[in-house]
Order: sequence, then structure tokens, then C-alpha cells
Amino acid sequence: MVGSLLMDTVTIRKRKRPAGAGVWSGYLVAEDAAGLWVYTPAGSAYVGHDGHRFDRCEVAQDSQGHGRDSVVLLPRDRWFVAHFVYGGELLVHVDICTPPVCVDGVWSYDDLELDPYLTANGVFGIEDEDEFLYACREGLVRPGERDAAARAVEWITVQFGRLDAPLIVAGQDRLSKARTLQLRPIHPSMGPFGQHGIGAPVAE
Repeated sequence: MVGSLLMDTVTIRKRKRPAGAGVWSGYLVAEDAAGLWVYTPAGSAYVGHDGHRFDRCEVAQDSQGHGRDSVVLLPRDRWFVAHFVYGGELLVHVDICTPPVCVDGVWSYDDLELDPYLTANGVFGIEDEDEFLYACREGLVRPGERDAAARAVEWITVQFGRLDAPLIVAGQDRLSKARTLQLRPIHPSMGPFGQHGIGAPVAE
């Protein structure tokens, strides 16, 4: 079953408020009670737009400009998306966001500027709290979304807050197994964003 799923690609669009988005694609390696697990090989393209211009880099790019293997968990009906990146200082970093929704084959979510993480040493923290509070003050995050984000952080603290947490173990396992498949990087085939504003994914 996993072999057939690997033939399917998933496109993910992360929207920023008030403008901008980032788009990348990966292989659907598993689907379980937690959600969809999407693997993106190192060297795959990330295409961004800040509301004025397009930019392109590699997915999970490090400080040297090199992309890294990564797995994203797209949950069902929860206010987060989790990123597991191979070889990074963080075991997981999480976007607190609107629940991911699939429309026309593209999974999209709105980033709410609040980012929990767990380091390889087991330290749990939250980044960008100032940006989140600013977005709330400016009306970019609505009151209902603010409350949902706060509840999501509480849930994430339990589910991702320690090295032996089940979702941490699952994410590392999904990433490790996906890396053995030696799948090709994925790049957009049609301009910066292409059809539907995202571009059709193509393995190269």
C-alpha cells in the first residue's frame, strides 16, 4: 500500500497574512489517525511570494543554502502543521495555523505566526509570540482564531513536548523510513506558481 501511495504527490500552500504564500510538494508516504505524512526529498523546490515578488529556494534549506529531507504532518481538523527535518537542531517545528484544507488537490493553511518547537536535546519552546500578539492586535488573527491557537499550543505541548512523545517518535520514524526510498526531488513544472497559483509538481 505504501508503495502505491509513493506515486502520489501532495502540494502544500502556506499562506501568510495579510499577503504572501509559500508552496512546495512532497510524496504521500503514509496516512493514519494522525493525518497525512508527506515526505519532501532534499533538493526539492520551495516557491514563495511576499505579495510583491517571487522567490525560490530549496525546501527545509539550511544556513548554507542546502535543502534537507523533511516530513510534514498534515492533521485532520487541528490547528497546526508539523515539520520534521533531517539533520537539524530541531526535531520538530510546528506552524500554529488554520486547519489544513484540501481544495483542487492542494492542501492550504493560513500561518498564525506562532511556532512551537522541540530541540534534539529535548528542549521545548515557542517562537514568534511577539508576532502572534501583533497579528492579533492588528486584526490579522481574529478572536476565535486566537483562542483556537492557544488551545492548539496546549495540545502541542503535550503531544510534542518531550523526546518520547508518540508523535515525535512517529515523525522521526516516518522521516527515517522515507529517506531509504531515495525518491527524487520535486520541482514546479509551470512557472513560479503556475495553475491554481501553485504549479504542477514534477519529480526530476
